[in-house]
Amino acid sequence: MSRSRVLVAFLTALLFALTARSAPAQVGTLLDAIGVVDYTQGRSIIKVGSWVSYHMTTNNDTDVTDDCTVTVMIAGEEEWWGEECFWVETTTQRGTGPIVPAATLMSSAIFQDSTPLRNVLFYQRKRIGELDENGLPLQQTLRRGPAAIKTRAQPQPGLTLLVDTLGTDTLKTVKGDFVCLKVRTEKGLSSTAQSADSSQYGETREVRVTCVNPQIPVTGDVHEEIEFSTSRRTWLTGHSKESSPLKLVDRTLTVLELVAYGTDGLEAKLVPVEFRRSLAEQRAAPAFKPKAPPAKPRPPTR
Repeated sequence: MSRSRVLVAFLTALLFALTARSAPAQVGTLLDAIGVVDYTQGRSIIKVGSWVSYHMTTNNDTDVTDDCTVTVMIAGEEEWWGEECFWVETTTQRGTGPIVPAATLMSSAIFQDSTPLRNVLFYQRKRIGELDENGLPLQQTLRRGPAAIKTRAQPQPGLTLLVDTLGTDTLKTVKGDFVCLKVRTEKGLSSTAQSADSSQYGETREVRVTCVNPQIPVTGDVHEEIEFSTSRRTWLTGHSKESSPLKLVDRTLTVLELVAYGTDGLEAKLVPVEFRRSLAEQRAAPAFKPKAPPAKPRPPTR
């Protein structure tokens, strides 16, 4: 099966699961889930107003846990500097705590990339994480650093990737039963660091099992289990044969369970109102001009 989507899984771990585990059970932690969008479906996945919600739990060997509901939504489209783009808005809620939103503008050019999630960060154009004092979105333009432009190196060099399909299975969820294709993905990165008197070798490994059904909008995922582990060994410089055995340093298990999904019924929280519709609708309608906030009165001049 041809699925560049498996690379979606790798960056999902970086942008989604690992973000959660870095701040366990912390109210207000922001997640940006651009990595869970199924870019392999092409532009047909971009339907403004479509959304999916998951219950996400994270546990690791030190009993650090996270428990939250994450909703990923195609919140709008925008033409940015002549380039067609779409907004991905993520909202996170832990228990009865506040809903924390984040929105990222993604270039539609990502659908022409054969490995979209390996290069997903290159297709970010703008980000919104909060509103200003007048209730208007604070938009931050995202730019690549000069070093990245000069080197033009592929992200995540040395990535190893193993993919296997595990057949189909019927999965029971709160939204009913789904016949899913189960995909197992194993990925790993290794690196070696050296100091004045010692060297260190480390491995980062991710194993995930994803249950996929095309009926689910935005992501196509019904259920997912992600095991992320870090191992390390050290040795004195020049004595690599006497190095310590590879030791497990940290292991985290993240589970995503489908809660709800739809093609309408939710309202974007951060994306500007004028972009909360498709580009076709925007071009067919008169230009929308947001109402300017009232001007503050000036103090009298002496």
